[in-house]
Amino acid sequence: MRYPDSVAKSAEYLRLALPLMTKQRSALHPHSYAVWYEFVSGRNPRLAEALAEQTRDGAGLTEAQTAALYQHHVAQPGLDPEEAQRVSDSLSRVLENMASSAAHAGDQTARFDQSLLLWSSQLLDAAQDEQAELLQALMAGTREMRAAMAQLQQRLDANQAEIAALRHEVSQARSEALVDALTGLGNRRAFEQQLAQCLSREHADTAAPCLVLGDIDFFKRVNDSYGHSFGDQVLRAVADSLKSLAPQPHLVTRVGGEEFALLLPASNLLEAQQLAEQLRSKIAASRIRRGAPLASATVPLERVTLSLGVTQLARGESANDFFERADRALYASKRSGRNCVTVLAARAA
Repeated sequence: MRYPDSVAKSAEYLRLALPLMTKQRSALHPHSYAVWYEFVSGRNPRLAEALAEQTRDGAGLTEAQTAALYQHHVAQPGLDPEEAQRVSDSLSRVLENMASSAAHAGDQTARFDQSLLLWSSQLLDAAQDEQAELLQALMAGTREMRAAMAQLQQRLDANQAEIAALRHEVSQARSEALVDALTGLGNRRAFEQQLAQCLSREHADTAAPCLVLGDIDFFKRVNDSYGHSFGDQVLRAVADSLKSLAPQPHLVTRVGGEEFALLLPASNLLEAQQLAEQLRSKIAASRIRRGAPLASATVPLERVTLSLGVTQLARGESANDFFERADRALYASKRSGRNCVTVLAARAA
């Protein structure tokens, strides 16, 4: 285990790391958590030296600098994604505890302030003339205490707002880390995480997962002829078609420039082939025009087609072998003239 610290020690490290992370120009992300966690824990002297150099004179780290620090000083010899995510999850729990504590302290401060006001009024009402001077001094101290309570409440309110913003940013960063910004589909990281989960399950009573890889034919020609903005429109339109035909529990992801992957956790090879053919035929029957999504009734400007490869996971097979066989099936479709589906069973690979 890379991080054997106790829960209490981890929470303390994360509290120390939090204000350092918020000063940077990079977004909160599991890699950022890992970098600053290692820094405050003192376990990585070379990372500390690199951070001191790059943050000299108050400079904040960019996304690229944070990624480079992670790769050079944390990921080697190897912090796997699960451990990076564990650091992220720990920070989220710390933020939740901080928010709860701030809210509780704020409630107590407000109640004490109300009590001070009530006690002061009652003392004045019951005071005798000879006690007035003493009560005036007491009231002055009470007003000072109430002013201090008000300032504390303001700080607690500000802390709660900051914590709420940080929690939102953590949640958003976690979501964005698994989503392709252009299409809204899962990205390659999401695909790899889901694939790892599929491989970790037993499939004795259910069909082993199937994988469909699809690639837009002659996509470079689309970009060269109509520009990258139109190419982005094509990618979004194809993504929408894939999502509509492959709802959950299927996972639809964009794993490369114009390459899409569909992970089918509970479909047999024939069902996967039929779904791939539905996808191919829907895309092929559609036409695309500038400023409009794929639709068969539009005036044709460019015909978009999809080549697909289909395979099924073999027992005991690695993720890499599974993906490579689907990739070979995809390129067999390319060699066969494109706009077709090729099925490659494990025994035939």
